[in-house]
Amino acid sequence: MATMVESKTSSKIQFQRAVSENSLVLTIWGVVLIMMIVASIVSPDFRSTGNMINLLKQATIPGILAIAQTILILSGAIDLSMGAVVTFTSLITAGLMDSREELVLPIVVLGLFIGTGIGFIHGLLTTRARLEPFIVTLGTYSIILGIGYWYTTVPVGGIASSLSANLYYGQLGPIPKPIFYFVGIFILAYIMLNYTRFGRSLYAVGGKPEVARKSGLNVDRIKLLRFTLAGFLVAIASVIATARMGIGDPLAGQGMELDAITATVIGGISLYGGRGSLIGTLAGILILGLINNIMVMLDVNMFYQQLIKGTIVLLAVAIYKQRN
Repeated sequence: MATMVESKTSSKIQFQRAVSENSLVLTIWGVVLIMMIVASIVSPDFRSTGNMINLLKQATIPGILAIAQTILILSGAIDLSMGAVVTFTSLITAGLMDSREELVLPIVVLGLFIGTGIGFIHGLLTTRARLEPFIVTLGTYSIILGIGYWYTTVPVGGIASSLSANLYYGQLGPIPKPIFYFVGIFILAYIMLNYTRFGRSLYAVGGKPEVARKSGLNVDRIKLLRFTLAGFLVAIASVIATARMGIGDPLAGQGMELDAITATVIGGISLYGGRGSLIGTLAGILILGLINNIMVMLDVNMFYQQLIKGTIVLLAVAIYKQRN
């Protein structure tokens, strides 16, 4: 009898949480709609097709990083080194390629290997050495930047024109290619999180790791895979970012990790792990993109943009804390 009561109570709590999370996602998308309406009124140019396409194109790189951050935060981790990885990959790939077309394929493979390898190392340090992800990625942030700045502190090398055209500046019809890359990655990540055993395991590990372990899940393996997968996504974003700039830039990834975390938090992903939706993260990505787009169109100083982003994060965390 007691077991039946506990089961009903648990089901009721899960249902209430699902309803709460769905209402939160709808609220976030409502904010996106309101921002678009206000922007259209303030600046008629905002409604133009060219601006809308540009908005989506600019959101692709931070969007891919936000997807990677969502996977980590949902599973109870975080990565503070994403911006450093983007910078390091940019310097190494552009420096070695030096605009030579024959090196496009091997250098792209190298760039993907760098990001994925760093993610794998993060996974090993958090599972084998039992270090906290926050501390691990904070440490590797400084190490990776240090190695990158040892290599060079000024813009270096160049990206082959074919790579820039295919990864960032090319189009399929009227739509820029980066938008297709982002949409494809988003769909795959959504399917993985919602319709695969691994995705459900990420939620389980993020919510109650000890319960997940007692349920038969290989928690260490899941933690290793989550960082490796996130590292691969960061690598993709790094290569696209380098293709956008055309050179290796020591400031390439500056602040990108914070934008990824901001979009994830705004999207309603619980910083405590185990709760949230990638659909919410998508709304968070668009909100950040809208803020940047509107501020640029209104010629607002970039420092105010950072002030607004920080305020939004604090408000979002405060609101979600109250809801939880």
